[in-house]
Amino acid sequence: MSEPTIHSETFVMFGLNTDIVLVGVDDERAGRIIEMLKDELARLELEISRSNPSSFVLKTDHSPKGKWIKCSPDFFDVLLLCSDFYEMSNGAYDITMGPLTEWWSITDATSPKELQARMQQCGFDKVELDPEHLRFRFMEEGMQFDFSTIELAYALDLLKLLLRDEAVENAIVNFEERAVLALGHHPAGEAWPIGIRNMQDTHEFLQFFEMKDTACITDGTYFLSEEAAGLQPRVVVSPENGEPVEGIKTVSVKTGAATMGAFLARVWLILPENDKSILAEQLQDIEIFEAEYLDDDIRTKLTILNREEEDE
Repeated sequence: MSEPTIHSETFVMFGLNTDIVLVGVDDERAGRIIEMLKDELARLELEISRSNPSSFVLKTDHSPKGKWIKCSPDFFDVLLLCSDFYEMSNGAYDITMGPLTEWWSITDATSPKELQARMQQCGFDKVELDPEHLRFRFMEEGMQFDFSTIELAYALDLLKLLLRDEAVENAIVNFEERAVLALGHHPAGEAWPIGIRNMQDTHEFLQFFEMKDTACITDGTYFLSEEAAGLQPRVVVSPENGEPVEGIKTVSVKTGAATMGAFLARVWLILPENDKSILAEQLQDIEIFEAEYLDDDIRTKLTILNREEEDE
């Protein structure tokens, strides 16, 4: 039996090295499909990604209070998803935390007065959506959207549909291991083995997910950067108190819908354990891997459906 044809390409999208591998597709057709996927990603990046200086989302920053802003169907679809996640998490998932995130990125401490002023500029409950006319408005001055927690996942869910339409059965899309889509099976096995790296020793893996027609999304207070060649901090702000989540923590979620994985990866960094348990009761076919890097140890926890297994 001959080896399957493997076509791969790497390019930059959403400010990240993006790898696409198609298995069992002839080179000419694979090249056409990848160009189509790149076009779709570029279009989406121009709508929702703050990594693109010409993006629509950046142009909406600090729009006047009460001014209606008309947007594209994709942009509004992401807003609706984020609205649902905001409600589902009782406000823990909030894409309007930009003013606080930016502030905590440049300071280690802030006065209660300054904190309150910036919290006033945050809160998805201060955003009004008009589905009939595909428009929205901010109900406070100085507000902004930051889709960085969901943009890669939304892109993966879009690409999954496009690849299915093209009858591609086996493929992988990888945004620097922060967001991975695996379709079908690996050329050498039944599933794609996706590893979660030890950020202190990148040659070691803390967890492997066996993935088939699923996505893996990773979020955390630190992340590995290919461009910076090392560990980089990420400010994750709790909407409840407006303060950053402390410690070095990551959460990786394996799930069918990438956007659900992005939602869970973020709120798992923020929510207390009892709230996680309540939310977990609503979940099915999801695996959640948590890693907390201590001074001399790495504490890990794997949650599968409603059953928990822990590795200390």
